[in-house]
Formats: sequence, C-alpha cells, structure tokens
Amino acid sequence: MDFCDLRVKDVHGVVIYDTDMTHWSAKNRKDHIVGIKMAGSAKHTFQDREFVISRNCVYFLNRNEDYDVEVYERGESFSIHFTTYEEIDTDSFCVSVSTPEAFASVLEKAKTAQNTNDGLLLFSLLYQFCARLEQLRQKKYFPKDKRMLAAKAYIDENFNRDDCLAAAVAQSKLTTRRFDDLFRKSFDITPNKYIMFRRVAYAKTLLVAGMFSVAAVAEMCGFSDVYYFSKVFKKLTGVNPSKWTQQL
Repeated sequence: MDFCDLRVKDVHGVVIYDTDMTHWSAKNRKDHIVGIKMAGSAKHTFQDREFVISRNCVYFLNRNEDYDVEVYERGESFSIHFTTYEEIDTDSFCVSVSTPEAFASVLEKAKTAQNTNDGLLLFSLLYQFCARLEQLRQKKYFPKDKRMLAAKAYIDENFNRDDCLAAAVAQSKLTTRRFDDLFRKSFDITPNKYIMFRRVAYAKTLLVAGMFSVAAVAEMCGFSDVYYFSKVFKKLTGVNPSKWTQQL
C-alpha cells in the first residue's frame, strides 16, 4: 500500500517531543509517524539514504524502516503516531514547507481531539494532515527533470561499472557540479552515495547466494579494492561482509 492509499487502523498518540539525547537508534517501532519539526534539526540515517529533518519540515517515518538519529540542534517535534491495516510501501521522507502554520494547526486540533476522546475527529484530522503531506511528496519526489530520471535509470543498470557516474553525467550533457546538484535535489541523495548504496545492496544478494568469496563479490559490485569494499559495506550495514554472511 502506498502512502497516498493508507487506511488507518488506530491512532496511538499525538505527541510534542523533545530530547536531551544527541544520538539514538529507532528500531522495531510499532507505529508509523507523521509530524512537523517545530525547531532544531536532526539527521536521520537509513540503510540506503539519509535526510535532515529541520525546522518547518513535515515528515513521514515508516515503522518498518530502522534508522539512526544524530541531533544537530535540539528542538520540538509535533507528531501523530498510528497504525494501518496494511503495511505502507512508501519509504520515510521529509519535505520543507513554507507555511508550517497550516500543518501545526491540524496537529493542534488533533491534540485537542485526543484530549476530548473524539476519535472520529482525530482520524479525520490525521487523514487531512496526510493528504497535505502527500501533495508535497508528489511535488518533491517525482521530479519533472527527465535528465535526472534517465540518469537514475542508467545508474540502476550500470552501478557496478567504473565509469558509471561519468557516463551518466555525459549522458545528461550537464557539468558534474550541476548534475550533482540536480540529482541531490531530485532524490535527496548524492549520486556517489546512491551508487554505493546500490553496490552494497547487490553485494548482499551475492553474499546470500554463498557462491562467491568476499573479494569476488567486491569485484562484481564495482570495487577494485576489497578492503575499501569492506569499509563501505560496514559503514552502511554495521558489520563487515564476512560477519554479515555469518548472520544469515
């Protein structure tokens, strides 16, 4: 089920939250979360990407995605925690808004509905918040720049080639700097990081097969140096390739 089609099962809380922690891991959560960052900023690092939720950002955090949080600046978040009848396939995301008052107003009403046990109104306000959030997601995450869509498609097919990024840039007919800027703006990740995430994801598939050595997997994924491959793999997964295989 995509985020735009969500069917809410239950709302477990409307929360205003701040913390004095600077780092933590969010794992095995029971609820999805939508909300707005009222102040401060924090980097959220997922398995295949990262983004910063800062002041006046609205966001969705999928309960099925684990992530690490690094707080840059303390500040309150205002959010609704809920479950759905079906799992949501849409990845967690955030979008900066120019009119945060509209979202904050919905959450204020939801907080009042929670305090007065008005469940029907609470559900209605959650759907209203999510509908507005979905409109922003569509504008941000489905870029109209066909050059970036083509570049991403090319990288998806050729991420294990040494010249993958250079070829994608050449295909776009942009300068490297402009290409990097547009790619990051379109997909919330740099092209270099995206290539590394794709390579590590492919490495996991090869390691699961159990037919190849770590060195062979590194080469097949586009790494000329097995030690660099192990370093990148551990950075993105928390363990080196050999240990990851042992956990299967």
